[in-house]
Amino acid sequence: MRAERDARLSGGRGPPPWQFLVRAVAVVIGLSLLLVVDVRGAAFYLAWSLIGLALISEAAATLVHRHRADRSQ
Repeated sequence: MRAERDARLSGGRGPPPWQFLVRAVAVVIGLSLLLVVDVRGAAFYLAWSLIGLALISEAAATLVHRHRADRSQ
């Protein structure tokens, strides 16, 4: 079973999961807003909120993945 999982992870990958795509879009939109808008106002806080939420959710997903991987061994 582990050999199958390692083979699947090492090559022949499909498209990235939808959660990754949502986080990537949030970061790109946040960075774009920071480039376009004035450094004050609601758009500034919206941009940093999008970036922060994407990073926090990525950290949580990484922790869950590591916890599940440790449990399965």
